[in-house]
Amino acid sequence: MVDSPSMTAEAQAKRASVQKRLALLEEEIVRLRRELATLGVDQRLPGLYLTVEVAGSTALLPVEAVMEVVRLVAIEPLPAALPHVRGTMLYRGTPAVVVDLSAMLGVQREPDLDAHLVICGGARTVAVLVDRVRDLVESPVLVEGSLSGEDTNPWDRTGLMAGLCRTPEGIRPLIRASAILSVPEGA
Repeated sequence: MVDSPSMTAEAQAKRASVQKRLALLEEEIVRLRRELATLGVDQRLPGLYLTVEVAGSTALLPVEAVMEVVRLVAIEPLPAALPHVRGTMLYRGTPAVVVDLSAMLGVQREPDLDAHLVICGGARTVAVLVDRVRDLVESPVLVEGSLSGEDTNPWDRTGLMAGLCRTPEGIRPLIRASAILSVPEGA
């Protein structure tokens, strides 16, 4: 998504400042969650988390970043975009960059017609393409370690993972919303 010509340099600077502050806050949340995990067993993260399925795995996304979940709609490709940027779409009259989490995991595929777009708000609107949204998890337990004893998992190399949580369905990666929302300008 490219800024409109009417956006002033001052507005662009304010937007960049807000994005930077948001990223710093998200990094602090990650540090605090890690610190919380070291304080003992059964440390619960407050709030609700959306369970999303992507390329055969599941992950948790903080609900506070989510505005709405919608069915897959037409996506306009962006020339020379990053591999994980599918394109753009209109969300309630506002342009949104579509980020494909499966591409970030290294899986190239065409999404099924029943795929979902998780609309996230911040300094700009981002639509996160996932295979499906499963459920909501309340106050998951933060854990240390890895998924099923693996040394690394696909989420590690995305730069999106803030930690791991135990849910009734098993261990799930926790996604850093700010990492998704920081799609570079013009991507």
